[in-house]
Amino acid sequence: MNANNGYRRRRQLGFTLLELMIAVGIIAIVAGIGIPMYSGYVQNSREAKLINNISTVEVFQERERLRTGSYATGLANEAAITTAIGWDPQTDDGTTYAIAANGTGYQVTATDAEGLSVCMNYPQKTRC
Repeated sequence: MNANNGYRRRRQLGFTLLELMIAVGIIAIVAGIGIPMYSGYVQNSREAKLINNISTVEVFQERERLRTGSYATGLANEAAITTAIGWDPQTDDGTTYAIAANGTGYQVTATDAEGLSVCMNYPQKTRC
């Protein structure tokens, strides 16, 4: 056995600093792309949840309009909305809701516990 073979065997047991730096660089690039995309998906899902809850208000508002001839407006919180039209959100997650007049219709604003706010105009079903 010569000395050259022993050196090769020891060299194959580990990684060089360059190989480790390349691996760390690749991980950083993947994280740099993946984290913003994940954040976007989370944001979209939070907005979709608020829009879904807001859209359920429409059914109660249409029932109110058929019953009384007009939409219920000027409702500043969930308790007032529940009392006026009977709507209650699906979950109690700290989201606040408000219904305000908007020309011939109304607008519903939902703000989640983290501050994300979504506003929809009805009966047009458009974003504010």
